[in-house]
Parts: sequence; C-alpha cells; structure tokens
Amino acid sequence: MTRSLAILVLLLGATFAGGCNILGFAGALEEQRRRTGKVWVDGVYNGLEDQKVAVVVDASNDIYATGGEEVVGAVLVEVIARLVANAEAESVVPAADIMRVLYDEPDLLDRTYDEVAARLGVDRLIVIQLDEFRLAEPGNQYVWSGQAAGNLLVIEADSYIEDDVRLEQYVNVTYPDRANTTIDDLTAQVVALELLRRFANRSSWFFYRHQERYPGYQEY
Repeated sequence: MTRSLAILVLLLGATFAGGCNILGFAGALEEQRRRTGKVWVDGVYNGLEDQKVAVVVDASNDIYATGGEEVVGAVLVEVIARLVANAEAESVVPAADIMRVLYDEPDLLDRTYDEVAARLGVDRLIVIQLDEFRLAEPGNQYVWSGQAAGNLLVIEADSYIEDDVRLEQYVNVTYPDRANTTIDDLTAQVVALELLRRFANRSSWFFYRHQERYPGYQEY
C-alpha cells in the first residue's frame, strides 16, 4: 500500500467514525427531546362545542365513606374549569350550582341520564363515575400509592335515542411515579393535589386539542 493510499484509508475511517458519533449524538438529543417535551393531541369528542354542558360526579360509597364530599367537589371544580377554558361550549353549569342541586335533590343521580340533563337544563351531560381516589394502599399509610380512576360518559340529551351515550372512556391515573415514595418524601397534600390534577387533565382532554407527554414517556 502506497503512503498516499494509506492516508486516504485513515481519513475515510476517521470520517465514518465521526459520522457514527454524530448520529449517536443526534439520537441522544432526540431521545432527550421526547423525554422532556410534549406533543399536540386532538380531542376525541367535539360535541360540546356551542352546547349547554353539565358535569356530575357519581362517586362510589367507599369514596364517600372517607371524606368523599371534598373529593367530588374538587374533581368537579377542576374538570369544569378546564372545559370552560378550552371546550368552546356555549355554557358550562358552575360546580357550585351542581353541588347545590345535588344537595337539595340527593336522589337525582338515581334517575335516567336524560332526566338529570333536563333538570340541569343542558344538552350535553358528562358523568364521571368515580370508583377510586386513594393516596395509599389500605393498611399501608407510610408508602404513597395514589390512584384515581373512574368511567367517563357523555350523554347527548337532545338525541332521539333515550340516554344516548356517545362517548365512554375509562380514566386511570397514579402518583407518585417513583416506587416506595414515603410520607417522609412527600406530604399527603402534595400527593392529593397532583393526583387531582392528573385525573382532571385526563378527564377533560377528551374534549379539546391539548399538549401531553410523548407516548412512551408519559408518567401516568
């Protein structure tokens, strides 16, 4: 091999090695961007637009047995606030009005969906059947294992079909993300507020375009 040919081989080898390093660096940058960034996601139901809307939370007996009134009220307030800000509905019944009606008529949620919607004067009724809202596993009050879960229904009350459920989605969020997080690491208030935020986001995101973590990097 001549000296000039040997130099050419060395240069080509260095170029290819540098290219691999560049590709690896670009891949790491893209990985970091996806890990920390967000992507726009369309809602799956646009039927709230220009409609009169109400949200009700039908919580399980287990939730009511452990201070459920506050949980129901907080979920209502947070979900309604997001819909008012983003869903482009004609109107959304305020949480205080919903709570007042349910206080005066505690059997309202035992009626048909159409009857509930008529009582609240709306065309679209969102029902959140809240099955779970806990900060820790039963019997273990030292390690946080928060979970909020429930079924979400949308009823089109102006449909010719009785109790016309047009959307049904199950919402399930957890917090903290790191296993074995204890009461020494986070307070109960921090866990409850983050769990509430995540559940309200997931419940309302079905109805409008929003930003969320990249698939595969979502923490809940």
